[in-house]
Amino acid sequence: MLDMSRNKLAVYAFAFSALLFAAGTTATPSLAQHGHDDTHTEQVTHDDAHPADAHGADTHGDAAHGDAAHAEGDHGEHGSMPHLPNALTFISQWVPENVAHILQEWTNPIYAFLVVIFTSIFFINLKKSLNTRKPSRTQMAVEMVLGGLYGLFVQIIGPTARRYTPFLGSLFLFILLNNLFGLIPLGHASTSAFNTTTLALGVITFLVVQIIALKENGIGGYLHHMAGSPKTGMDWGFSLLLFPLHLLGELIKPISLALRLFGNIFGEDTLVATMVLLGAGITYGLIGSDFVPGIPLQFPFYFLGLLSSTIQALVFTLLATVYIALWLPHGEEHGH
Repeated sequence: MLDMSRNKLAVYAFAFSALLFAAGTTATPSLAQHGHDDTHTEQVTHDDAHPADAHGADTHGDAAHGDAAHAEGDHGEHGSMPHLPNALTFISQWVPENVAHILQEWTNPIYAFLVVIFTSIFFINLKKSLNTRKPSRTQMAVEMVLGGLYGLFVQIIGPTARRYTPFLGSLFLFILLNNLFGLIPLGHASTSAFNTTTLALGVITFLVVQIIALKENGIGGYLHHMAGSPKTGMDWGFSLLLFPLHLLGELIKPISLALRLFGNIFGEDTLVATMVLLGAGITYGLIGSDFVPGIPLQFPFYFLGLLSSTIQALVFTLLATVYIALWLPHGEEHGH
C-alpha cells in the first residue's frame, strides 16, 4: 500500500513539473521578441527626432525603406504558427550552425525514428518476459489493445484479417505513439508535418493496398474491379466513365489520409502552444519576470489532445482496413 502511494505521488509530481515546464518554456522567446519590439520603437522615435534635412532626402528614404522591410519581417514573424520547443531546439543552441540546421530540417524523421526505437525496445523486452500462465500487467494491457484491434479488423475484413493485422496494428501503434509524443515535454509529434511523416504514411498505405489488390485479384481482376465489375453490356459502357473515376479515387486516398492526420495533429499542437504563450504572456504582464512559470492554460487541452490523438490513429487505421477490404474477393468479405 505504501509503495502504491509512493508511485502515485511520483506520477503526480512528474505531471505537475511537466505542466509547469510546458507553461514556461516559451516565455523567454516571447519576451525576447517583446523586448526587440521595444528597442525597435525606441530606434524609430530616435530617428524621428532628427530633422529630415540633416541627413538628406536619399538617406531618409533608405532608412524608411529599411524600417519598412524590418516591419514586414516582424509582421511575418508574428503571423507564423506558434509551436512548443522540443529537445532538438535546445540542442541546436549548443552545436555548430550547420549541425543545428540539419537537426531542424530532420526533426520529424528523428522523432519518428525515436518512436520506432522505443517501441522496438519495449516489445523486445516484453517478449522475453511473456508468461501464458501468469501474465504481467503490461502483458495483459498489450494483449487487450492488440486483441481489440484484431477484433475490429475481423469485423471489417473477415477471417483473413490475421494476415493483415501485423501491418495494420503497427500502423496504429506508430501513429498513436507519434501523436502522444507531442504532448510530452521536449517531445514532438512528427505526424504534425505533412511533407514528411503523414504523406509517407499515406503513400505506404496506398502501396500496400495496391499490392494486396494485385495479389488477391490478379491483373485482370484488378482492372475489372477498377472498371466497376461490369457484367452486362450497359455496365461495360459505363465502365469507360467509372474506370478513370476509380483511378482518381485511388490516387486521392493517400492524400486524404495524410491531410486528415496532419490537419488534426497540427491544429492540436498549435492550440496547446497558443495557450502556453497566452499563459506566459499573462504572467509576464502581471509579474514582469522571465523566471516565473506561466499560467497553465493549456492543461485542459492535454485531455483533448489525448482523445484526439487516439481517435486520429484509429480513424487512419480503420480507413486503411476498409481500403483493404474493398479489394478482397467477395468470398472473403465477412461483415463488410
